[in-house]
Amino acid sequence: MQNRPNPSGPRRMTRQQYEALMRQRRQNRIAIAIMAGIAVLITVAVILILRPKPSTDAVTAMVDAGSAPAPQAEVTVEQPAQAVQPEAAAQPAAVAQPAAGGVDLAALTDTQPENAPPAEAPAQPEATLVPEATLVPAIPQAVESVASTPRPAGALRSVRMRVVGDIMFCQSQLVFARDSGYDFHNQFEMIAEQLQNADYTMGNMEGTIGKYNKSNYSGYPQFNAPEVALEPLKDDGIDFLTLANNHMLDRWSGGVKNTVDWVEHYGFAHVGAYRTREEREAPVIYEVGGIRFGFVAYTHSTNTMENRGTDESAVALVPYIQKADFAAEIQRLRNAGAEVVIAFPHWGKEYVRSPDDTQKKYAKQLAEAGADIIIGSHSHMVQPMGYQTVANADGSSRQVFTMFSMGNFISDHTVQYTDNGVILDFTVNEHSDGTFTCDSVGYIPTYTWKQDGAIRVLPSGKYLNDRPSGMDDENYNRMVASYYEIIEVLGDQFQLING
Repeated sequence: MQNRPNPSGPRRMTRQQYEALMRQRRQNRIAIAIMAGIAVLITVAVILILRPKPSTDAVTAMVDAGSAPAPQAEVTVEQPAQAVQPEAAAQPAAVAQPAAGGVDLAALTDTQPENAPPAEAPAQPEATLVPEATLVPAIPQAVESVASTPRPAGALRSVRMRVVGDIMFCQSQLVFARDSGYDFHNQFEMIAEQLQNADYTMGNMEGTIGKYNKSNYSGYPQFNAPEVALEPLKDDGIDFLTLANNHMLDRWSGGVKNTVDWVEHYGFAHVGAYRTREEREAPVIYEVGGIRFGFVAYTHSTNTMENRGTDESAVALVPYIQKADFAAEIQRLRNAGAEVVIAFPHWGKEYVRSPDDTQKKYAKQLAEAGADIIIGSHSHMVQPMGYQTVANADGSSRQVFTMFSMGNFISDHTVQYTDNGVILDFTVNEHSDGTFTCDSVGYIPTYTWKQDGAIRVLPSGKYLNDRPSGMDDENYNRMVASYYEIIEVLGDQFQLING
């Protein structure tokens, strides 16, 4: 008897049925794509409409809330500038913030490639100053203040500056660089244009530089990077480094001196760490674009290392904000000829997006003591910025621009809000009465991309609709989310620069 096919079993699809099925599937995919596109447009529109905007007195409230009751200084914020509207892009859902914490330390091996950097610090190399800036020799403290001289129209000076936040070389960054022969250039190549697009670019170097004794290079909790890590920073446009931060004693007093040696060897101007007490007491003034800028920098601590070292390491080599006499130190700069004073405080709490009471208190004190621009760091997250209006002794007033924190510039941090930061952009303008103002303030959101054995910092606004080659969905979504997180803090009060 011949076997017959089981009528209940699967039947082979005819060609007509197959083609009909494929047409239906294509139509379904097109319908889904159209609906998704509509949803994205609606989401972006809702985000831009409902996005919170800081009130014009936000910085006023912050500083006043943390200030001591004595001298009242009214604080105002500049009128909102026309912000560059962000390009349309879908904002991913908010990411839950993990508990804050440091990066684990994993010791590097002693094995180094043949072209690893030399282990010893240079024997007091002769400082090579950046081409655009001229170091002004310190004038004795007894010299009277240099009076501002009105200049005729057309001869007024102007300098455009950019500033980046925490420059960190964490453990994974060191490992990636070591595997490529200690070449750090690829970590900064995507941000080089933004660093170079200014007359003068500054940054906060968080950690020590150069081999210390026989210790390995290391990340958290005691940062120490090879001196060649400075090379791409110099090549890509950074001119000046502030060194006063809580990690500057990570390799003790010898590490401080080593760091200053290498910073000068690579041609950076600097403030905030010193090799001798005499250096600590000398006014730090650099001339940029014909304007004499004076600098002060302070840190709130050095992670208790100040309690373990000698008086030299705790007092002379690193300036502490609690012990500082702001008025005396800023007056010393004025006496030495400084026309504009910029203060770099390393202050407050880590992993928070709002300044604490000590930041507000010191911001007011620095402004009243004579600082013209205050640029803070340490929180590893972007914090607000604005202007304080301070009364002068003669009854006039002046505006002091204050940025509480620029966040991280580069690190291997992945906690929400720590994988991003801003490049602050502003112009210092001279006026015919001899005064100076900080104008045209803007910011460039940045994102640290960690993928494929490398860490790279990039301008996130530039890649909102055209992600970098090789960036996966997870990193792209996080980059876009971080872009809007920065706008949430800084709002459209100042110019948003997308590249």
